[in-house]
Amino acid sequence: MQKHALLEKRRKAAKDMPPAEEILRGSIVMVKRYCGKANCRRLKGHKHRSLYISQSNKGESRLIYIPHRSEKEVRRLIRNYRRGKIVMEEISRINMQLVTSLAGKVNR
Repeated sequence: MQKHALLEKRRKAAKDMPPAEEILRGSIVMVKRYCGKANCRRLKGHKHRSLYISQSNKGESRLIYIPHRSEKEVRRLIRNYRRGKIVMEEISRINMQLVTSLAGKVNR
């Protein structure tokens, strides 16, 4: 592929990159449990549902509670992070093609 076409492809890929302030690394984890209260209707078989973000740092995992009102926003931020990783991989592949095509011209 020619240099101009690769640069154009890279520019288009970069447009798909989500804004850095709108990303969140982690995974959503759903925990179902009983609260233990004697009069809770959940004792009849229905468990309370709580959502958490699972995030690892330096080999240690942690769970951070997500309030119900924040669920949609947190899911969107995590989707953006994953989309950003895919876009960065694509840009990296294009840059590798650019670098190797330039190196090939220098070595000739």
